[in-house]
Amino acid sequence: MAQALSEEEFQRMQAQLLELRTNNYQLSDELRKNGVELTSLRQKVAYLDKEFSKAQKALSKSKKAQEVEVLLSENEMLQAKLHSQEEDFRLQNSTLMAEFSKLCSQMEQLEQENQQLKEGAAGAGVAQAGPLVDGELLRLQAENTALQKNVAELKAGRNIQAAGGTC
Repeated sequence: MAQALSEEEFQRMQAQLLELRTNNYQLSDELRKNGVELTSLRQKVAYLDKEFSKAQKALSKSKKAQEVEVLLSENEMLQAKLHSQEEDFRLQNSTLMAEFSKLCSQMEQLEQENQQLKEGAAGAGVAQAGPLVDGELLRLQAENTALQKNVAELKAGRNIQAAGGTC
């Protein structure tokens, strides 16, 4: 049962077909344009991602450079402090050495005086020396002992400094 289309229905169907084809062409054109725009936007996003990554790396390098500068500055400050402490140590050491030398000279002189007094007391006799010489002898012996203690302490301090100075 084939029905024949009237002329009016045929015209209407042809108009609808033309309208559908036109819409199809327009939609295809829009799809193509949207595809091109999508591709362009994807490329732009990829480019921006790369630029963002570069900016992050540059920022990271900048922070690292600042950290290095801070460390270098701190290092210089510590080196200056170390040099200052070394100079203080040298001054203290030379002062102690001068004092040590002076004490050694005094000790030698007192030992010579002590020896002379002993020889003088032995030569003149103990009875002739009397209490005055005995008191002086005791005083000189006590002073000699005190000086020997000072020398021993200075030697011990010098040994400690010498051991500590080799770090």
